[in-house]
Amino acid sequence: MAASVAPILLVIDVSTLSSTSTREWLSFSRVGACYIPQIVYEEMRFLYDRSPDPDLERVARDFNRFYSTSGWQITDAIGHHMILKSATGYALTKRLRVSLSVARCAYALSQKNPRSLVVMVASDRSILQRVYDIQAPNLTGIQSTALLQWSRSGQRPVAITQKLQEMKADGLLESMSTNLTSVHRQSSVRSVPSASNRVAVTSVPRNSAARSYSLNHSSSARKSSNTGRKVTGYHSRPKKVFVDLPPWFPQFFSMFLSLIALACAGGVIWIIFFTNMLDRFVPAEEALGQRSAHIQVKRQ
Repeated sequence: MAASVAPILLVIDVSTLSSTSTREWLSFSRVGACYIPQIVYEEMRFLYDRSPDPDLERVARDFNRFYSTSGWQITDAIGHHMILKSATGYALTKRLRVSLSVARCAYALSQKNPRSLVVMVASDRSILQRVYDIQAPNLTGIQSTALLQWSRSGQRPVAITQKLQEMKADGLLESMSTNLTSVHRQSSVRSVPSASNRVAVTSVPRNSAARSYSLNHSSSARKSSNTGRKVTGYHSRPKKVFVDLPPWFPQFFSMFLSLIALACAGGVIWIIFFTNMLDRFVPAEEALGQRSAHIQVKRQ
């Protein structure tokens, strides 16, 4: 299987949204999955409510209508890197502060999605240069004009092509294709019968094999029609039926046998003990005298 192209994740800045229209936003979705950082979403809501510029207010209003059905995702991911820190002692403009937050978001997404190419889209070249300086294997940046041309012509910018080649050289794309190949092999192996279900086949001439198959098939059909049974296959055998006894039955049966044995032993002991007691308390001669006297009384 050929190596797959890494998924593209676009992280869009406010400058890109403010310089494009709804039709162009739709074309961005055909390039890759679009992500809007949380700070960008809040800024667009702010421009919708309090923008002094009518053009920005129109763009913010169009974006609020577009986002609900666009399929774009809002993310609050933030990644910290030394290159993306703000310089101390310098006052940052709001636009630069938002762009830095977008760059941190793109860096965080690249760390969470190592098999995807994360692309930050902005108009500020200084911010894009910071993204380049990070030298992450799956992170890059392009300007808004490059994204527009990419979405219209379908031809990737040079920076995107270079990053995809680097990911292929690092083995990221090969690992993706290897995973897909293993999944495909597993699905194909499931359809192969197991060794226990396979039937050994010997080399037989085609005509004789066909003749023997027809004879066996006809004979099996006649047997099934005579006996009224269904023929399920050449190796079908009658199944043995096992009746499962309750788990308490063996213990109950052994207890029952023990009680019988105990009763027999008790009966034997009782008979022996009772006979000895009778012989001890009633002498044999007295018993015989009483018996003869009783017989004479009956005769009289």
